[in-house]
Amino acid sequence: MKSRPVVIFAQVPPPEHGQSRMVAAMIEALEADPDAPCFTHIDARFSKSLTEIGEGSVVKVMLCFRYLWEALRVRFRLEDPVLYYVPGPVKWSAVGRDWLLLVVLRFAFSRIVFHWHAIGQGEWAHGSDRQRLPGPRWLESLGRRISRLLLAKPDLSIVVSENSRMDADVIGSREVKVVWNGIQDPADGPEDRKRERHTGPIRLLFLSHGTAAKGLPDLLEALVLLGQDTSLPRETGMELTLAGGVAPEIRDEVDVWIRQVEESWSGRLQVAETGFIDGEAKRAAFLDADLFLAPSRWESFGLTVAESMAFGVPVVATASDGVSGVLPEGYPYLSEIADPEGLAERLSAAARAVLDGSIRPLSEELRARFEECFRFERFGSSIVASLSFVAEDRQQGKRGHDEIAIYAYLADQNPKLGRSLGISRMTEVVLGTIAKQPDVALTGVVSRSSVRAPDASAGMVTLPWSTRPKPLRILTDHLHPVVMLPRRRADVWYFPKGFMPRFHLACQPAVATIHDTIIQYYQDHYPKWRLELEYSYWAGMLRNTLRNASAVMTVSENAKRQIEEFVRRHKLPEKKIYVTYEPCLYESIPQPEDPAKADYVLHLGSKEPHKRTAWLVRQWLKGERERVGSDPSLPKLHVVGALPDEVTESVRSSASIVYLPFLEDQALVSQFTAAKALVFPSEVEGFGLPAIEAYYLGTPVCYHRGTSVEEVLGVATDKGGFSLDDASSLWPVLEEVMALPPDEVRRTGLALRDAYSSKRVVERMMEVFGEVAGGGGGAHSDRPASGR
Repeated sequence: MKSRPVVIFAQVPPPEHGQSRMVAAMIEALEADPDAPCFTHIDARFSKSLTEIGEGSVVKVMLCFRYLWEALRVRFRLEDPVLYYVPGPVKWSAVGRDWLLLVVLRFAFSRIVFHWHAIGQGEWAHGSDRQRLPGPRWLESLGRRISRLLLAKPDLSIVVSENSRMDADVIGSREVKVVWNGIQDPADGPEDRKRERHTGPIRLLFLSHGTAAKGLPDLLEALVLLGQDTSLPRETGMELTLAGGVAPEIRDEVDVWIRQVEESWSGRLQVAETGFIDGEAKRAAFLDADLFLAPSRWESFGLTVAESMAFGVPVVATASDGVSGVLPEGYPYLSEIADPEGLAERLSAAARAVLDGSIRPLSEELRARFEECFRFERFGSSIVASLSFVAEDRQQGKRGHDEIAIYAYLADQNPKLGRSLGISRMTEVVLGTIAKQPDVALTGVVSRSSVRAPDASAGMVTLPWSTRPKPLRILTDHLHPVVMLPRRRADVWYFPKGFMPRFHLACQPAVATIHDTIIQYYQDHYPKWRLELEYSYWAGMLRNTLRNASAVMTVSENAKRQIEEFVRRHKLPEKKIYVTYEPCLYESIPQPEDPAKADYVLHLGSKEPHKRTAWLVRQWLKGERERVGSDPSLPKLHVVGALPDEVTESVRSSASIVYLPFLEDQALVSQFTAAKALVFPSEVEGFGLPAIEAYYLGTPVCYHRGTSVEEVLGVATDKGGFSLDDASSLWPVLEEVMALPPDEVRRTGLALRDAYSSKRVVERMMEVFGEVAGGGGGAHSDRPASGR
């Protein structure tokens, strides 16, 4: 089964603390297991030292944006990865950091794993009073609601003990797995695990960053009380090593307690501070210790407790969630949390057991529990299994093993608006045929106003707004990949209109059909037609597609040459262009044999100057004047669509020109079928779909030579071409095509249907989609075989 990659968003040492050490161990386990999911690690290092952990700063806010950018870059590059994230503790700085990160990351990643190293935030978010944050109640209430929303329903929660699963349960985790943290066995040999009694004072080891949450003040108060304990022999001495440093906020309080400890013990207890220790120094500290002290008020997992157990050092601790979850059930030296008196009693009992040797069986029991539960090998296999579970692409079984999931962006195609008409008609046929392929799962991404996905498609995602207003259209064009991120990742994104979004990394791999480079043609030949800003924007969009599309398809060799010239002109990287050609919506209508013709020719009118509607109207008016009473007389010209403003009045006063507004499809089919010819004087085209539509409906075409129309029709006929540079050439060519026998027009239509059938076109496109989805380059770009 296919496995999704994993993005690990977490810190590794330095600084050295339980969470960072376990993330490093997890990465080591993933690297060592050949069957583990592939992963990318973002070392979200917000603290450089132990004293910085949990503290807020402007630098950390800036780091949030840096790591978010790294995460999004990775997210867009990988195919629907799983995010691994460690929620922070219940401190305003940590909670605020999680808000800033998760509001983006939960949106960007469709699957997420929370690893609860620092327990409490989920429980706090759902109303628990075990922890409170400073400030007014309304602020904390608001904070709880925000965390509740951002933490809700992860795909997997990993907890470090059964005692630490409250967060995972209350947030509605879809799966919860208990994975005890593990370490490489720090006791190198049997001699390291032999707990022989040291002569002299009882040696106590506190190994943690000295904070109130770690219980250091509670421990020192307990030692003051222990100094007054008459059950201990008066000659008993102790040595306390504080390894890990003391937090500045409790430094003064700790100093006061240390003085009281020394006074209480009358010099029989010595306190030594060593700061942070690691490696051989830590090993030596454990070997030297008689008792390990873990008085934490709040602990998700007692990692140092597990280390102590590896050396067989007995532990005196408080029953915090994580510590009690590590120690054996019914452990004798556990006190209540933040209870110095109870802690002093447990410490006294443990000290007496050390002195009389009765604690040795407990040392052996702790060592055995370490070997069973907390060795690195067990942790590694458990964490890899957990991540593999959530990384499995269980959607694949629903789609089929070799099925390609294609997301087609259609929200930029609004009926009767802009240049979408021809492209939308092509899109309808292409997607309708693609959706019927047995190995394709097609999803259309549409707006409330745009064209829809074909009924046979696998699905449709409707953006809940209209894209007819230009500002909303442009915003949607660029932002829809971000809106779509939480959904199942596509194998291929398809852009039928040719313009990829600026957030292109969120929709990869991508295939675009670029129909022409008419925006460049207009900027060169009709610079006043649009604002310079519009030219710059659309040319920039075309450059964006040519730079970032995984593959580019186009609809004719003529269009391919246009694109290649655009690439050279703008100094873009060379890219292979695949010519797929274009099908016609009317292929479902049987080819007419001898349709009845009325006395008119058809022109699809447009205000856009390259369509030459105004030129054709003027030629017709001129012909009307010159052919009065002549034989043959001039047929009427039906202009369907839009009229340029400069000829509107002339058309209204003409006896030989009939203007018809935009027609619904059936009425347009009737116009095509009854016309003696289609006049298509366009200066530049990518394909020239109206010419194909006309022949499919039994109507020959009169067109301007040198464009893609000549290429497209050339597979079936060489008739119908005239030159705009010689207006007089229009008339004899028009008379020639109007006089074509019905059987010749029919043969031409059938040959075009064969050359540009949707089946042939989609076969070429599917080769490109398949190559891109499989990481390859594309498909052939053969010219259609001649049907003549």
